Amino acid sequence: MAKKIFISYKHSDNSVYPLNNTWSLQPATARDYVNIIESHFKDTGDHIYKGERGNESLAEFKRDTIRGRLADKIYDSTVTIVLVSPNMKEWISLEKDQWIPWEISYSLREKSRSGIPSKPNAILAVILPDRHNNYDYVKAANFGFNILRVNQNNLKHHYPAQRLRNGCSSSYILQPTWKEFTSNYNGWIEAALEIRQNIDKYEISKSV
Repeated sequence: MAKKIFISYKHSDNSVYPLNNTWSLQPATARDYVNIIESHFKDTGDHIYKGERGNESLAEFKRDTIRGRLADKIYDSTVTIVLVSPNMKEWISLEKDQWIPWEISYSLREKSRSGIPSKPNAILAVILPDRHNNYDYVKAANFGFNILRVNQNNLKHHYPAQRLRNGCSSSYILQPTWKEFTSNYNGWIEAALEIRQNIDKYEISKSV
C-alpha cells in the first residue's frame, strides 16, 4: 500500500553535488534532490509525495500560515524524509526558529484533527553529497540539528526486526546516504516504518 511522504529540507542550500555530475552557471540545490524523489514516486506509484511542489512557494505567507499548511501536510503523511545538506542549519538563528527542526519535532508527535488521531511519522535522514561528492561533513562536531542527534542511539529495548540486515536499529532515525537511499527507496522506507511500529522501544525526544 502506498505511503504518504513529507520531505523536510533547506530549499536554497546550494552546497550540494550537481545531480548531472557537471558544473553549470546555475548551482545545484537541495530542491533538485527533492525533484528526483518526487519524480521517482510519481513514476513508480509506490508512494505519494505530500511535500511542497516545485511551483508551490509558501514564502509570501505569514509564519503562522506557513506553519499551519506544513502541519496539515505532515499530519496527512506517514513518513518524513529529512534531506541533510551541508548548510541546512542557519547559525544566526535559534534552532527553534528554523523550519527543519520544527518539522522533525512535529513529525515525532501524536496529532489529532477532528478527533482523528495520527501517530508519529517514521523518519529517514538522507545525507546528501557535498559539492565534492563527499558525505564526511556530517562527522564534524556539532553538525546539524540537535533533534536529529538526540534521536540517534536511543534504543531502549531490543526487538525482533526483519527489515535491517543487522536486526533492530540502535536509532529511531535512520541515516542512509543519498546513494544508499536511491539504490533501494522502498527498502529504506519499509525499514523506517518497521522502526515506527516499535517506537515504544526508543527514547524519543520531540523538543526543539
